[in-house]
Amino acid sequence: MPRSIYALLLALTLVGCGQKTGDDSKAAQDEEQPAVADAQPKAPAFNELEWKIVDRNKAMAENPKLVEVVNDTNASDPLSAISQTYFSATSRINKMQMEYNARLQANLNADGAEDPKPPTFEEFNASAKMNSNNVKGLKPWQVYAYDESTGKVTILEDRELKKKLYEEQGLKYEE
Repeated sequence: MPRSIYALLLALTLVGCGQKTGDDSKAAQDEEQPAVADAQPKAPAFNELEWKIVDRNKAMAENPKLVEVVNDTNASDPLSAISQTYFSATSRINKMQMEYNARLQANLNADGAEDPKPPTFEEFNASAKMNSNNVKGLKPWQVYAYDESTGKVTILEDRELKKKLYEEQGLKYEE
């Protein structure tokens, strides 16, 4: 019963409850459309890339402007929030999966040691490529980064590249 109510409310929201008839209402709608189009900014259309893992320490040494980020939901409208939540949840699950695999690999290589060392970046990267069937890509300015000293996986973001890509699409860039 509640699902049918939600479906009905969703359908009414998407379709609208009533329509005006006549030429006056059509002229009023034509006048309102440009205002609505100007009020809502153009949504960014960046494709996900093939995922890639880099050595965090090496990448940070090569480009100190890289920023460690967490993909969160910060949308004001429901449709953007849904897509952002899916995207952030996917990246978090991927990070957890990779960290779990690193811990598992460390325990397998430990040979009974009390405090197993995380695998090296080369070992981790080889293992990640073998188990990559569920890993989703990130945005063009983001990359997964593995820290072999801690065994943690993070997401690094190049804000300069992000700003450049936003400007190329004619979008306003905000950090």
